[in-house]
Amino acid sequence: MLRAGPIGVSLLALAALAVYVFALPPDSLGVTHLDLCPTELAGLPGQDLDLSQTVLDDLQPDGILSRGYVRPDGVPIWLIIVYFENARLGAHDPLLCYRSQGFELELLPDEAIDTSLGRFPTKVFRAVRGNRVERVNYFWYTAGATALAEVRAFRDEMFLQGLKRNRSFGAFVRVSTLEIGGDNSTAERWNHSLTRDLAPWLPRFFPETD
Repeated sequence: MLRAGPIGVSLLALAALAVYVFALPPDSLGVTHLDLCPTELAGLPGQDLDLSQTVLDDLQPDGILSRGYVRPDGVPIWLIIVYFENARLGAHDPLLCYRSQGFELELLPDEAIDTSLGRFPTKVFRAVRGNRVERVNYFWYTAGATALAEVRAFRDEMFLQGLKRNRSFGAFVRVSTLEIGGDNSTAERWNHSLTRDLAPWLPRFFPETD
């Protein structure tokens, strides 16, 4: 009797998964409600921003929010939410996005932000191009009001969702603002404040119920 080697077992598993996906295609989660995102967060007024068609074609999201808020000192703070449905590999690399625009990047220590949904772990970096210095916090959000900093953990979670529920969703969330005159503490404070105020709204944006 022939025994299947590791490659044979892997091929059989992939074939079984292909049959499963073909027979039971992922369910659609329905419309998102990113329009519910307040035009005022952390006490700051906000305005929707246009994204180029090139960016939309590249990301191919199922939903996207791009909004700029204004700090009391007049400095902008940006919020980007990119939503993907049944696409665990849809998450893009924010570092690559900045590098492609000519920014020099400085990786900073991870920061945890305490919110009403629990502690949100975030990745942090500083993007520099000429005199422009931007401080960026980002994380991934998925079902169960879960925030994850590591993209690998996010992709694994999306995969498990797909197996358990035959559907999955996830969103990339980025908050960034400018550092003025080398004042990184103010930029950090505003990024945290906006994230903290945004957190309780996230479960309302996406259809999580079965």
